This record gives sequence, C-alpha cells and structure tokens, in this order.
Amino acid sequence: MNSADDHGMAVSGPSPDVRIGTPERRAAEFALEVHLSEKRLDSDEFERRVEACQHARNQAELFRIFADLPAPHPGLPSSTVPPTEADQDIDIPAVAVAGCLTLGLGLPVTVVLGFAYGTWWALAVPVAVTVAMTYVEHLRQPPRAPIQSSEHD
Repeated sequence: MNSADDHGMAVSGPSPDVRIGTPERRAAEFALEVHLSEKRLDSDEFERRVEACQHARNQAELFRIFADLPAPHPGLPSSTVPPTEADQDIDIPAVAVAGCLTLGLGLPVTVVLGFAYGTWWALAVPVAVTVAMTYVEHLRQPPRAPIQSSEHD
C-alpha cells in the first residue's frame, strides 16, 4: 500500500529510515492505547509493543509495530523535504505578463516619442491598454462563490 491512512501515517513511505523522536513515540503509544481499549490487543501484547515503541529509532520500526493493526496509526511527519520558494512553480497569469510588457516597453517608447515629437498624450496609451486588458481578464474569470461563515462548527 502506498497510501496514507486516515490518521496520516504512510504505510510504506518514501524513506522509512527517517529518525523519530519523543513526539512520534508518544503518538504511537496513544494509538496502541486505542487498540487496547478496543480489545485488539491484550495487556501483555500492549506492553511489548509500547516497549518496542520506546526503543524504536526510525519510522520503519514504528511501521512494523502497527503492521498487523488497522487504523489508528501514529501520525508521522513526512519524510520528504518541503519545497522551498525557489522550487515552487509560480503561476503568473498571461494578462499580468502582457500588462508588464505593455508598460515596460510602451512607457519608454512613449517618453522618447514625447521628447521627439511633443506627443505627451501618448503616455496614456500603454496605461489604457493595460487597464483594458486587466478588465477583459476580469470579465473572463468565473464568478467566485461567496464565502459562507458557519457559526455552528
């Protein structure tokens, strides 16, 4: 099984050699207490598994303790390194790129034309084009669903 159960423990994670600490051991002991209370374990088996949790050094050892038990399993942290900001793909809308190009290229051209020919009114053209493109993109977006606050959580 390469999926996570409903308590967040991957049955076979990408790297079970990740070391564990006291929080993970306590979570495992709590999950074993649930199994004891539901009569899946007798007191001797519970004690042996708690002792195994206390001596466990990595996630693989905890996986073995819960291999024959259904959920709940202890929630273990992901063994993958979270992506940094540089690793994440940045999704820039096309209208933003076009608007930046319009302003970035259009404004210098109109300033040069303004000096050369005295047509300072042309400064409004790139700004107007950018505003128009933004408005058209706004019209193309589907309407957002209103956020409903629930006071009965």
